[in-house]
Amino acid sequence: MRIARSGRFVFVAQWVAAALLPVVFFFGESWLMAEDPSFRSDYAVYSIPVLLIPPVLTLLDGEGRRERSTRVGYDAASVVLWCAIVLGGLTFPLADNGVRDSAIMNTFGISYDAGPSPAFLFAVGLIGVAYLAQLVLAVMGIVRGRNPVHA
Repeated sequence: MRIARSGRFVFVAQWVAAALLPVVFFFGESWLMAEDPSFRSDYAVYSIPVLLIPPVLTLLDGEGRRERSTRVGYDAASVVLWCAIVLGGLTFPLADNGVRDSAIMNTFGISYDAGPSPAFLFAVGLIGVAYLAQLVLAVMGIVRGRNPVHA
């Protein structure tokens, strides 16, 4: 895994994204005046430290830290994670009056009586996969940065 040219942007943006994207995920609907988000605030606060784990691990990658950049695979996983969190925030199911659709789904007249929308379920699954990929690639960067044979 080589150091990416775009890695400098990700190296800086990962800190901002880890702090702001949980807010977008859990409060994205309230920006559309959909509901009172007070019950979601605990989840947002607890998810920020979890999202900070991969950026902290990238600091242990000596080669990446010297270049003030991240590796190509980590960059891709980060961008996918960020996009999935924004999609999840826009399709987060509402709990108003027994309706479980998101404000975006209500705007387009789409309704899912059985539960959350497929877009939200896709976003949640993608968040899990992208986060695990980001975590694994951060650890792989540490190993490659410390082992001169693979660097």
